[in-house]
Amino acid sequence: MSLTANPLLEALQRLGFRKWYERQLLGGHAHLVLTVFALLGVLGGFEAYARAAQTPADRLLDLLAIALSALIGIWALRQYGQRMAQAEFIANQASCPDCGHYGRWRCLQGNAKGIEVACKDCQRHWRIET
Repeated sequence: MSLTANPLLEALQRLGFRKWYERQLLGGHAHLVLTVFALLGVLGGFEAYARAAQTPADRLLDLLAIALSALIGIWALRQYGQRMAQAEFIANQASCPDCGHYGRWRCLQGNAKGIEVACKDCQRHWRIET
């Protein structure tokens, strides 16, 4: 399998671990902000639904807005959790076992189960599970 066949491996090779990790954290937290906005959309939808003088079409539209906001919120929260879990799982394996340098490695080869990496300082090879 080629190293670029997997988007994670391609991103790690192209950006390097530190920039990839930073982007994962920023993207994850952006999804968390989207979750908060979706929650506000749900609450706003309930507020609009509670108004007294509404037609059945208005109520249906309010229910649709509530459901859509809830679905977006659930999706965004799942994306946040997945990004953060993946970033931390890989970050916990990013220190060289010999010299202890953190995040200073290059990708040698990889597949869906892991990445073979080499330390840029001491040239030690180890496998990072994905």
